[in-house]
Formats: sequence, structure tokens, C-alpha cells
Amino acid sequence: MAEVNYVKLGQHGSPVVMLHGWGQTLESMRILGDLLSRYHQVYLVDFPGFGKSEKPKDDWDTVDYARCIDELFEKLGLESAIVIGHSFGGRVGMRMAVRHKKRVNTLILINTGGLRSQLKGKRLYRAKALKLLSNSLKWCDSTFGTKYFETWFVPKYASRDYRNAGALKNILVKTVNEDQSQDAAQITCPTFLLWGEKDEETPVEMGYRLKSIIPNSQLVVLPDKDHFPFIDEGAHLCACYILEFLNSQNTESLAIRQGDLANV
Repeated sequence: MAEVNYVKLGQHGSPVVMLHGWGQTLESMRILGDLLSRYHQVYLVDFPGFGKSEKPKDDWDTVDYARCIDELFEKLGLESAIVIGHSFGGRVGMRMAVRHKKRVNTLILINTGGLRSQLKGKRLYRAKALKLLSNSLKWCDSTFGTKYFETWFVPKYASRDYRNAGALKNILVKTVNEDQSQDAAQITCPTFLLWGEKDEETPVEMGYRLKSIIPNSQLVVLPDKDHFPFIDEGAHLCACYILEFLNSQNTESLAIRQGDLANV
């Protein structure tokens, strides 16, 4: 597995592992991590291929990334932790919650993907037209030795993540097309979903669908926030909701333990 760079914030409280989104680094979550570190030991992680972590030698999927984070837990001596994942990091977090479930005692997903987009009307028509155009240009390039796809289609129509993926392009294509609905339905740990209402990359309808799939999950939608609700002053808002959720879980656990003792 690739060497993973991480930063630890805080010395007390239960551990929190924070996983950033595609094209980002651990720095994108540092402000939120700083706020949470007042109450928890926080580990900010650079995914392999991002920040200061080395690039995977193969074209990984989210299962491979989850396995890598599981090995990081072992290296850090963490039996389990609260896992917070943003976007791509949430995809990896969901894989961990099912395939390495002993590691994840609580899962917090921020504007996470992992489900098929439900396009309608003009957006559906546009997506189909672009798919047809993309396939046609790739066929033309492979047949006649042209480069229309890379020189014209990609700059004009490809997503920002695809244009900037570089050597990780194959990994992006592989992971962005994954449907994790079956894994999501098997998540058993307490799960909190935090979503920016105006997110255009992973629309809020995906948050509602995840809530309906993940058993006993909770969803909070943040008005006027986009795909990065934790940027700048939004970090304080996100931290408040996350800490409130974590405190509610601790209160429920204490009530259950007290109830068990009363029955002894």
C-alpha cells in the first residue's frame, strides 16, 4: 500500500479521522479539524495520490482506498474512530463502515457521492448527448489517429475534476461511476449526513436518498451552502452540528447503559 501522510490535532477525547474530497488535501478540512480538536483527537489524512501521500501504483477503487485507511488505523494504533468524509472521502467512509466496520464507530458524511445521479428533462438529454459525442470522438481518434477528445471535448465539456486529474484520471473514472447503494444499505453504525443545499456536484437529492437507504441515519441540510459547506465561517456551523450529533450519541449510549444497570 502507498505511504499515507497525516496530521494529528488535539490530544484528548475520542479519535476522529477526517477524509477529504477528490482533488483536495487534508488542508481543505483543517479549519473544521481545528474546531473539533478542542474535544477530540483529530487525524487529517492525505489520500494516496493527493497532498503529500504517494500515488497508488495501480488504478484503485474506493474499496482499495478503504483498505489503505484500514491499514493506517493499524499503524496509528486506532481500534476504532469517528470517520468524517467529504465527497470522495465519504465514499471511502461508506466502504469502511461495511467492509472494515470494526474501525468505524460513527460515520459522518458531508456532501457525499456514491449513488447514481437521477437526471431529468434537459439535464438528462444533455448528459446523453455528451455521452454520444464523447464515444464518437474517442472512436474517431482511435481510428484516424486524431486527438479531438483530449484537445476539444475535454477542455470544453469535461468536469473540473476530470480536467485536473492528471495521472489519477483512470482512478477518477473508476470511482465516480461506482454505485454504493448496496453498501449504504448495510451500514449499521450511527450515521449523520450534512449537506449544502446549493450543491451542484452532489445535489441535495442524493443526501435525501442516502438517508432513506442508510438505516437510522440523520440528515441536516444547510441553506445557502454548496459542495464545501465547511469552508471559512461554515466550519463553525458544521462543527456545531457534528458535535451536537456526537453528544446525542453519547447521551443515548449512557441512557442505555444506565437502563441495563437498572435491570441487573
